[in-house]
Parts: sequence; C-alpha cells; structure tokens
Amino acid sequence: MDSKKEFLFNYYKKYKAFTPEEIDEIVDHYEYIEIDKNQLLQKNAQLSKYTYLVIKGMLINYTYDYNGNKVVLNFIPEKYWAGGGKNYNLEDVYIQSVEPTALFRIKNSILENFYENNEKYAFTEVRLVRNAFKALKLRMLHYVSKPAIYNYEQLLIKFPGIEHRVPQKYIASFLGVTPQFFSKMRSEYLHSKE
Repeated sequence: MDSKKEFLFNYYKKYKAFTPEEIDEIVDHYEYIEIDKNQLLQKNAQLSKYTYLVIKGMLINYTYDYNGNKVVLNFIPEKYWAGGGKNYNLEDVYIQSVEPTALFRIKNSILENFYENNEKYAFTEVRLVRNAFKALKLRMLHYVSKPAIYNYEQLLIKFPGIEHRVPQKYIASFLGVTPQFFSKMRSEYLHSKE
C-alpha cells in the first residue's frame, strides 16, 4: 500500500468498527489530488460531487453577506472533511483552498451507497455528524456570547499556527470583526503575552 493510501487506511482504522478488508474496500474508491492555492472546489449554486479529506494544506468554507463581503464559516486543515454529500452540501457555501492542498476525494454517490448498505458506515456517519453538529453549536454559542478575543484564543488552540497559514482578513471574518479591529486586537493580545 502506498503512503497516501496508508494515511487514509489509518484514518478509518481508528474507528475500530471496520475490518481491514472493509477499510480496503472503501479506500480503493478514494482519489488523491493536489490543488493550487485559491482553487475553488465548490461554487455557489453548484453542489460538489465529492467529499474531501484534507491531507496537507488548508481549505475554507465561506459565503457572502448582503454587502458582498466574504464571510468565512470554517477552516478545514489536515484530517478534516469538506463537502459531505447531498444531505450536507449547502448551495450558498463555497469551498476554496487557501494554500496548496493535498486531499482525498470520493464521489458522494459512492459514499452514500456505503452508508445506505452497511450499518457500520452509517454508524460512523452518525458519529461524524453528531461531532460536527456539536462543534457548530459551540461555535454559535461562543460567537454570540463570548468576546472576539476569547474566540481568537480558542481558534489558536484548535488550529495551532493558523495565523501563519491564512490571510488575517479570513480570521477577522471568521471572528465576525473588521480586519482593522482584528489587527488592533491581535497586537494587544500578542503584547499581553510578552
């Protein structure tokens, strides 16, 4: 097994619900691809045909607000998923790379077939969806109840080094503040850590 497929094999193996033969079966349906910085994987009103697992690099999910400003919804670094099939794609959400990115992709139709015809895959999907829903609820709770500096600290904990990987304007957008406010807040934060 090549090292790229081994990464995917080990990813599924951690769930301990699958036999090596079952993992081999699904791994064979994934395709390894590399994309350049700023490449769109999903455009507005064009639902992705694929689900992606990031191996190296970073993607973002974003939309546009009523003024036409980009609003970053989520950062998707290594070992995180993007897309997710017809039940999880949203028409007004874009998926874009923010640095050169290597990933695996699988056609949603194949993945959905696995979920529909195998109880173990369905159980894994439910677990993944529950975890994603919990993370979304926590983000919403923190977004409306915590100050931006708290959310920034949490972002740095969850994604160490992110401030060196993505444009500062994307972090500001994710936090719901202007780039100018973020720059000032970040400077004060760094100064307080000295």
